[in-house]
Amino acid sequence: MKAGWAQMAYEINLYCSTDGLSAEKGLDAILSQAKADGVELQATSRNSGDNWDAAEFDLAADTPGTSGCLVQFQSASPLVEAALAEVVPEDLSGRVRFADAIVTLTLSGDDCWSVVKAVWVAARSLWDVVPYDEGSGFAVDLDEL
Repeated sequence: MKAGWAQMAYEINLYCSTDGLSAEKGLDAILSQAKADGVELQATSRNSGDNWDAAEFDLAADTPGTSGCLVQFQSASPLVEAALAEVVPEDLSGRVRFADAIVTLTLSGDDCWSVVKAVWVAARSLWDVVPYDEGSGFAVDLDEL
């Protein structure tokens, strides 16, 4: 990439049915489940607000801040309800309407696919997850990434 050119971010949303888990507990659950799955993730630059918690996720073996993968967990808020209402008509499976949280993975680096896979697998182990991205919609698949 040429110096001075901005790299586009790519987002994957995981619509999750968590039975009302708070954002902080949701993000912690992903970290714990990834560890149980054999992937040590570290969360840096962690911030939170009303019904959301976010951090840069890296593999523990990497230098913090190198993956370029921001993970945000949102739950129980009007923003989640609005986001769900927007995509429910596109979901032919009907599963999104049961979601109560959204895990958003925002990728802006080149070295984050192992982090994406670890977060996606952890979330899928914990909850019913319906993945979505703007390019493939609900047809996005972890194996194709």
